[in-house]
Amino acid sequence: MVVYGKQVAKEIAKARIKPKRIWVKKNLYEFAKKLFPNSEIRIVHPNIISKISNSEEHQGIAILVDIKQKTLKDFLSTKKVKNFVVFLDGVQDVGNIGNIIRISEFFGGDAVIMSSEKSPDITPAMIKSSSGSFFHIDIIKEKRKAVLGELKEMTKIYCFDVRGNKDIFNTKFEFPATLCFGSEDEGVSSETLEFSDEVVRIPKFGKTESLNVASSVAIAVSLAIFSHHYSQGNLSLSSYPKTQPSQGSSEKQEG
Repeated sequence: MVVYGKQVAKEIAKARIKPKRIWVKKNLYEFAKKLFPNSEIRIVHPNIISKISNSEEHQGIAILVDIKQKTLKDFLSTKKVKNFVVFLDGVQDVGNIGNIIRISEFFGGDAVIMSSEKSPDITPAMIKSSSGSFFHIDIIKEKRKAVLGELKEMTKIYCFDVRGNKDIFNTKFEFPATLCFGSEDEGVSSETLEFSDEVVRIPKFGKTESLNVASSVAIAVSLAIFSHHYSQGNLSLSSYPKTQPSQGSSEKQEG
């Protein structure tokens, strides 16, 4: 797959993935050479990069890499759910999904799983929207019944939906957890709700009808982490894997 963007390039290098080929505009050659000193790098006109990447959002760099999508069986054979999994039930917008991947990886999630019912394929635009976080977290796409049946055995399942009988501020979250989110139009499917241990809503205090699903994920994940560690008497989160200071306030991150 041909992916693109400067931040995506940085994350590919950080993940130690070797590109098969790289195309850059002239003034990005040294940038690419520093990231990928042993890879083939071609200097081409930006219009060529637009054609190769099929996008005008390439920022002057396109990269050919192998994308190997894991199955749930692959994931469970090599890992256990230590913290949380985000399950997307029919979320279709690739921009939202990319942002959710970024949020989930930032907070130390184990995987993002998309139901194969109504979910899009993995695309370069999705990877760009994740700012390259895609390369640091497992992304899986399978039928919801198979996924939730397996996860039910090893995690608590929380569905976030306006039909929830409990608000997020009064919910005690237990980890490991599966956090389920539906599309903005339809919400979580009835099949997914059948697997839930709790159905939770995010209460509104203003007049806006609803939140963007990526915003809901950010709120839910952060509060679930806080709730879990508060109940354990550990507000410092020192026992939580991957906890590192955010660079967002001091370092500009390119999309």
